[in-house]
Amino acid sequence: MARLKVAIIGHVTPDANEIALPENPKLAAKLLQTHNFTRVVTPEGTLADHVAYLKRQRGIPNDEPFTLWEMYLCAGLLLSSHLRRNGFDTEVFNYIDSDNAQASYARLKDFGPDIVVVSTTFVLTKRHLGTIGKRLREAVPEAFIVAGGHHVLTTLLYMSLDQQAQYLEACKLDGFIPDSQGEAALLDLCRAYPDRLDQVPNLTWRDTRGAIHHNARAREDNDINDTLIEFDSSHEGSIVHIRTARSCAFKCAFCSYPTIAGELALMDLDNVMDTLHKAKDAGVSAVIFVDDTFNVPRPRFEALVDRMIDAGLDLPWYSFLRCQYTDAELIERMAKSGCAGVFLGVESGSDRILKNMKKGAIARFYRDGVAQLRDQGITTVGSFIIGFPGETEESVAETRSFIDESGLDYYFVQPFYYLHHTPIHKRAADYNLTGEGLFWSHDTMNWQTAINHINASFLEIENATFINPDYTLWEIAYLRSKGMSLDEIQGYRHTINAMTRDQMTRFGITGAHLTSRTA
Repeated sequence: MARLKVAIIGHVTPDANEIALPENPKLAAKLLQTHNFTRVVTPEGTLADHVAYLKRQRGIPNDEPFTLWEMYLCAGLLLSSHLRRNGFDTEVFNYIDSDNAQASYARLKDFGPDIVVVSTTFVLTKRHLGTIGKRLREAVPEAFIVAGGHHVLTTLLYMSLDQQAQYLEACKLDGFIPDSQGEAALLDLCRAYPDRLDQVPNLTWRDTRGAIHHNARAREDNDINDTLIEFDSSHEGSIVHIRTARSCAFKCAFCSYPTIAGELALMDLDNVMDTLHKAKDAGVSAVIFVDDTFNVPRPRFEALVDRMIDAGLDLPWYSFLRCQYTDAELIERMAKSGCAGVFLGVESGSDRILKNMKKGAIARFYRDGVAQLRDQGITTVGSFIIGFPGETEESVAETRSFIDESGLDYYFVQPFYYLHHTPIHKRAADYNLTGEGLFWSHDTMNWQTAINHINASFLEIENATFINPDYTLWEIAYLRSKGMSLDEIQGYRHTINAMTRDQMTRFGITGAHLTSRTA
């Protein structure tokens, strides 16, 4: 009997790498407002993804890969390894974009999967998932297409069973796995397919007659040490994403991850080191640790850094980092172990706003940490939020000053995003906070003012380089893996940011009433 074939889809980009800019100036400005910091207007009148623009400038043919999505994401690596260990024939389609779509869908058809698994870690809208479902359905109409991950879980949280069924139909999918983990349900699905799907917990599914069923829910609590990632020669030269922990030790007021993911689970360090050795042996170019708080608990982190040094892995790595749990001596050891760059979730330069956010940090911790990281040649990318409840023009000014004066290499700023399953929702009445998602208001600010402040900050900050908010630290890691020096990457970002300033002025989206500079 032939083994079940399972295709794992890592990421499908929602739009083409270049999209046409409307000729109508008002429509063009409206489209650009959505993409202003992630795409640039080309001389040909298109909106191009930043890395796609760089690809064109470097003369790389369309059919050659040059995209951040080349990186092997954790979900695809983890699920494919998990299913292979349990006897299933799997094929990973790491990413599908406008440059490789024709070849990818042809390869998918040739593989002939029984089941197609869609990760929604980077799916942000219902339209996006619907587009993915339509494309996959056209490519492999007979396959059972199931989606799980962050988007599925958080979207279905707000839906009745009837609405979930309607969403499944609209996406042209056959199943949802609405669990924060889902590895167990996916394995059960593969074992039960096609005749016993009613026995799979945490599965919403459509049968061959079109009827939709909602199986019993049982929140998964899988042992993180049972889903280790394997590597082989297909990963040679690639950047790979690895997790050593699940969930987060903190409960920041704007973040839903700890609520969704449950208690912090830590992988045994022996297993972490075994995974790193396998990655090294497979010839990967770098590792990105996707743990939300990689250096917490600190004793575990220090032990891992020391083991990486002792093993002499010589493998560049990148991670999230909390500066209040570091010092100069530890950062020196990080650099010795291969740390090339870190993502710093600073979020605000105002201690008052940091307290509102329940960040467990003050701005000074990050000022000290950035200086120590720079001393060791570790690239820093700072993340900031404008508009959190309590935000005022004065606190925004503190954030701007922090970015300009702290020594950060790169930064990005995003508006507060109001989710009703985050801790701040429980305190909404304290701030007169209303709305949802990007559209909100509270006693001291609303979303329009926050966006104006972000535009003004971009135009005024001079001593740190703005980076694509969709790519952040990953862009640095990817371009370094492609042979670009830090100076070349800096030059590329300066070019992109100059183009962005120009398009903001041309299309009237500078927020000029809040800034003294418009170019």
